[in-house]
Amino acid sequence: MPLSPSVEEEKRWLALARASIGSHWQKTELPHLELGQQVADVFVSLHIDGQLRGCIGATDNDQSLQESIGHLARRCAFADPRFPPLTETELAWTQISISVLGPKRRLPVHDQQELIAAISPGDGLLLKQGGRQALFLPQVWEGVHGPGEFVAALLHKGGWSTWPEEMRAWKFDCLVLQEGLEH
Repeated sequence: MPLSPSVEEEKRWLALARASIGSHWQKTELPHLELGQQVADVFVSLHIDGQLRGCIGATDNDQSLQESIGHLARRCAFADPRFPPLTETELAWTQISISVLGPKRRLPVHDQQELIAAISPGDGLLLKQGGRQALFLPQVWEGVHGPGEFVAALLHKGGWSTWPEEMRAWKFDCLVLQEGLEH
């Protein structure tokens, strides 16, 4: 993982995400990030009582972390098409996590079985074919039973019923910051 924020910096990243969402209802000063000018692919996820409440990310990102974290937090809270917009009351119960993706490593696989053999629990996975892509963060392993189920669920998420020709795959690591977890 190329980025190594201090514990205090990690807290500022999470505070930036929360303040960016809160700015929807009231003017809020947004924290400045020491590593804010760094560029990385990033996802922001929201959970309430352990249940996903939103997740929006940017792959092939060209914006700074300062811009990306705030922008994605707002989109996650108010524009994830799977969920209604977050309410101000819900924000108090929401746990925010930020996943900063490490470099993607291309996997030389030609079918689903080769992909299953090439990944391990803890890997993030990106699949692309034509103009379509699907991505699972490493945290998704917590809800599946093994690589076969992980790959099948990601194919389903991407809308593929079978392994298509021209499919490309990458794995990656993540730096995951989550409210309520201390190092």
